[in-house]
Amino acid sequence: MLRRLLQQLLGAPAASREELLARGRAERERGELAAALATLEAALRSHAGDAALLAELGLCYRALGRRPEARAALERAAEHAPGSVLPLLYLGNLAHEEGRLDDALAAYRAALAVEPHNAALHYNLALTLLSCGEAAEAVAAFRACLADAPEYADARASLLFALNLSDRAEAAGTAAEHFEWGRRIADPLWRERAFLNPREPQRRLRIGYVSADFFGHAAADFIHPFLQQHRRALFEISCYSNAPLPEAGRTMYGHSWRDISALDDAQAASLIEADAIDILVDLSGHTRGNRLLLFARRPAPLQLTFLGYPNTTGMRAMDYRLSDACADPPGASERRYRERLLRLPHSLWCYRPPQEDAAGAGALPALRKGHITFASMNNIAKLNPALIGLWAELLLQIKDAQLLLATIPPGKARERLLRLFADKGVDARRIAFSERLPKGEFHALHREIDIALDAYPCNGGATTCETLWLGVPVVSLAGEEFRSRAGLSLLSALGLPQLVARNAAEYRAIAAGLAANPSELQRLRASLRDTMRSSPLCDAAAYTGALEDIYRGIWGEWCGRPAERSGSRP
Repeated sequence: MLRRLLQQLLGAPAASREELLARGRAERERGELAAALATLEAALRSHAGDAALLAELGLCYRALGRRPEARAALERAAEHAPGSVLPLLYLGNLAHEEGRLDDALAAYRAALAVEPHNAALHYNLALTLLSCGEAAEAVAAFRACLADAPEYADARASLLFALNLSDRAEAAGTAAEHFEWGRRIADPLWRERAFLNPREPQRRLRIGYVSADFFGHAAADFIHPFLQQHRRALFEISCYSNAPLPEAGRTMYGHSWRDISALDDAQAASLIEADAIDILVDLSGHTRGNRLLLFARRPAPLQLTFLGYPNTTGMRAMDYRLSDACADPPGASERRYRERLLRLPHSLWCYRPPQEDAAGAGALPALRKGHITFASMNNIAKLNPALIGLWAELLLQIKDAQLLLATIPPGKARERLLRLFADKGVDARRIAFSERLPKGEFHALHREIDIALDAYPCNGGATTCETLWLGVPVVSLAGEEFRSRAGLSLLSALGLPQLVARNAAEYRAIAAGLAANPSELQRLRASLRDTMRSSPLCDAAAYTGALEDIYRGIWGEWCGRPAERSGSRP
């Protein structure tokens, strides 16, 4: 500011439009938002319709949290430069952040009409399509992005995630895409080396866990049971968090906790190597916040993945994947994994029930309402036309039943779903929607539900457990792949395999049978929580013991290998 005042006093020439634009952008990028705003507003007084200045002003307002003004500035920029994609891209990004998904899709598609081979536009469009529950269309958009930018690493990883949700994706093709990601992105980072970890089969082992989801994420309810139960006399535990740690988490369970979110993959790998970790465990797979490229550098003698992702990592450096015999029947799926499969004796998962006081489900809603209420509590991304068709057939079979679809954003996503039901002859008045709700309200919603319907082909996991804990039985459909066998694994561990169908006809029959038997529904509603408490699904001590036995077994194998083979896999 002093420099500008001196320039005015000395009569220095005014800065050009280009200089002001560059200065405003630099100030915004440095976080000097008030200065950036002053620079850009001053520039616009002389160049009122300049699209680049307006677009930069919109980004500045967005950074300041002044979203209505950001939108207005970006819309003006788009009006003044109809052939420019940047204002449309920024408008799409702003709309997505605000949950205006229809507006985001419209902005990205308008921009693609101008630049059909813009990889960033295809990528952002794909992410928004996923949020709208259009997984198959998102896959197509990710592929279009990669056709224009084959080395776009984020797009390739996001494609893998979307394939797990798409009902059009086949197992062999999905596995091939994961292997291709490994060959292109992860495997070139492999380091051939020997490890100095003492080869003593019975010594205290150093286990490292890597995740962004230790706190504030649904996956945490599957992670904390074994973290709490590990026998510290036999296992030294280090948790490497790819998210800032809450103060209460820094010493939890007596383990070592490290925040690696500010470290790049090479730095984090060096830290883990310096900690002399024996077995390094990935809890994320290809989900948001993962650090798979840390694992690609192989900082530990043995590396293992489980819990967070329904598929292979596709990478050479991952030695093992944990599963169970329901999710991955022996001999049926090994070819789809690059890792060697190891199976826990019951379910792959061990569940920590809600720590807050989650009230029971109470009396059966059908007794109060006079009709059965089915519900889908899963993320919209897991819904697809074939699944909607199956639910429509069920509603046509049970004439007075209603269906509640949770976590569905308002707008075209709901309109699309209602059209799918209407095409099958289901009246829109039989379908209700709920947006994503705070946890307490989401729990309360279960008191309006009689029977939950699992998604297919990508079953629920944490959602299924939470629904069961709240007293609502879940009907699941099992397929041939891991993604469609989570319900079988969870319900078998509870001793309720009768709620799992092997085909669409069975799925409808199980749901209709429950709907016709309110006394059995009420019995299940009253007993599910106690059933869970006494099942392997909530037996953290037994689960952790089995997990530790697996660690000890693979460590013993490694100790028996010749030293020159350390850290090498075909």
